[in-house]
Amino acid sequence: MELDLEDLANTLVGGAGELLKVEDPLDAEFFAAGFLAIGAMAGETFDEALQEDILPAVARHESPEALAVLLALDAVGAGPVAGGAALSLEGAGLALPSWAGELREPVRLGQSLRFADSDGEASMLVCTFERAGRGHGFVVHADHTDCDAAAEIALFPTEVLDEVLEEIQSDARHAGLTVTSEVLDPAELRWQVERALDAREVHDLEDGDPEPSSDIVDDEDVPDYHLLAVLLRARIRTLPEPTRPPAPHGSTG
Repeated sequence: MELDLEDLANTLVGGAGELLKVEDPLDAEFFAAGFLAIGAMAGETFDEALQEDILPAVARHESPEALAVLLALDAVGAGPVAGGAALSLEGAGLALPSWAGELREPVRLGQSLRFADSDGEASMLVCTFERAGRGHGFVVHADHTDCDAAAEIALFPTEVLDEVLEEIQSDARHAGLTVTSEVLDPAELRWQVERALDAREVHDLEDGDPEPSSDIVDDEDVPDYHLLAVLLRARIRTLPEPTRPPAPHGSTG
């Protein structure tokens, strides 16, 4: 699509008023991850436009809203331009959003589990993260009959972790499957998650349409897959690099 990048930046900043009202930095990350997910529809040229045109245009607003947008985008991996521009605006004396302090706290991995069915057709990767006393987790459904691609991602508060684990076991029992579980070290978790997300990304591109929704949540307040993929990638980038190379697409192991 042909986009007026200056207008896009204006729209982004204009819609960022809510970012100054939220308290949980995760809400700000949702905003940024949704934008990056939708931007992916523009194809490979989007990242170049983001770095060279959109982010500089956001920074030129020199407003608290612009600073909030840049901080949020930097947090979800929008590239070095966002972080540098945010530091410049902060240095110029613009007020930080209330959640900025929490956003800069380290993210720590909690649970790191893999559940695999007895048929070897699917697995569930469960991981939780904590930052500044707030916790959330992800469940990634990897389909091993479809190049190990991620079929779904679910986000949950860590308070319901026990219920999530029980539901995985219960669903397996109802399907007549035996599920084995293992604890993954952080580097192996990153490898497993990246394999699933990378394979799904290849399939989306092959289909000619990554299909991120124009709404970042659906009618039941469930975040879009592509939004969650952006957020999850940001989380696993805080983990150690895997000790084995990335899996070639469609391989097993």
